[in-house]
Amino acid sequence: MTGPSPSAPSPEPAPAHRAAAARPRGHSGARGGLRDPFRWIIENPGTVDLIGFGTAAALMLLFGVGAGGAGWWMLFSIPMVLAGAVCRIRPLLGVIVIGVLAVSHVLVGIPVVAGDAMTFYAMFCAVAYGTTAVHLIGVAAGMLGVFVQATWFGIVAAFGEYGGLGQGAITFVGLGIIGTITIIAIWALANLQRARVRQLALTRDRAEQAVREREQRTALAVADERARIAREMHDVVAHSLSVIIAQADGGRFVASQKPEKAVEVLGTIGETGRAALADMRSLLGVLRQEHETSFGPQPGPEQLPELLERVRAAGLEVDLESEGSLDQLPSSVGMSVFRLVQEALTNVLKHAGPGASASVRLVRGAEGLVIEVVDDGQGTDPTSDGLGHGLTGMRERMSVLDGTLQAGPLPSRGYRVRATVPLPAGHGTDTAATPASPYATPASAPETPPGLLRSPYPTQASGTTPAPGTAPDHAVTDPRGETP
Repeated sequence: MTGPSPSAPSPEPAPAHRAAAARPRGHSGARGGLRDPFRWIIENPGTVDLIGFGTAAALMLLFGVGAGGAGWWMLFSIPMVLAGAVCRIRPLLGVIVIGVLAVSHVLVGIPVVAGDAMTFYAMFCAVAYGTTAVHLIGVAAGMLGVFVQATWFGIVAAFGEYGGLGQGAITFVGLGIIGTITIIAIWALANLQRARVRQLALTRDRAEQAVREREQRTALAVADERARIAREMHDVVAHSLSVIIAQADGGRFVASQKPEKAVEVLGTIGETGRAALADMRSLLGVLRQEHETSFGPQPGPEQLPELLERVRAAGLEVDLESEGSLDQLPSSVGMSVFRLVQEALTNVLKHAGPGASASVRLVRGAEGLVIEVVDDGQGTDPTSDGLGHGLTGMRERMSVLDGTLQAGPLPSRGYRVRATVPLPAGHGTDTAATPASPYATPASAPETPPGLLRSPYPTQASGTTPAPGTAPDHAVTDPRGETP
């Protein structure tokens, strides 16, 4: 089993229309808009502005024509009002269109029109929703408009019938100051809106990231739980079925030769099946988490003698050797020890061949707990399809406990599974070091990669003859159908 830097520049706030465009619109979105009109207004700024400013332009046109006030000013005011519909979603385009119209009507001799109020809105949108470049262009356009208006009225005051240069200068300076204060006020309000938009975007991003992280944690937890359930199911089912199959195969011969012995064989099959059923019921009870389900004790080293008796009844001679006290082991370690020995002996029953025997060795020492299962069978099983999961489950159990697992064929005959489990503080024994296994690989040997088993013999140089009692190094696919 297994931010940005504080000094980095802040990202430009994404316009509201981009966030809205990123969301799919369908029947569900329409129904959501009907249930929550305010949210629809926030998520569709372009549509809202088009409706609002289009209505304002239509009313202005009707008022001008109906009240008899139609004139050249309408040729500038109505397009400026309509251009306000794109200011939030396309701030630069809105600033350019409104700015060009504002300067144009001054050049043709119309100093002020009703649409001039849109210049302030265009600047506001440029600062609040645009990039840094659009921000600067909007402020520059606003100041240019102030300068043009102040210059126009200053010239009119200076060269008017009752004016003079002094009057013109006062007018120019006064309008310039008033216009500059107005521009600064709009700039401040736009920056507040800009900060609000940015904060909303950051909040939305954090919420989406939290949802993604929660989904990832849930997926990882589900994967871990599925792997744990698969290990438990494999250990329970594979071992019990292997014993039952071995007993059934032997039972056919016994029934034909010694019918009285068939009763004993059937009894062993029944006991193994009931034990497997009890383990399965306990596992399913954990999955369903029903209060009425009774959970039996988890297996541990104290159940190993019973396990060995079942294996012996299946026809495999097996011995148990224990060094050091196995009492007071953590429950997780105890269960993993039992399952590892169970799976190793199951593999012996399935792959070692007829006439094989095995030995189980448990040693508790300074380095922790060492579990070793060795058999003298054929070592490799050429008939295996290589699709088993036994060694994978054992390796996963050891990785959960921060332990190690070594598995592979022995030099001449047989197979060895050796696991080392470090014990938590207070559970280890420092009085004696753990005896080395007679089959242990050298400490400098690399770990066997998944999918391959490497011979434990040292590698020979090309063209040399192996020493007596050794064999050349070669890599083979695990013949027991497992993945080391």
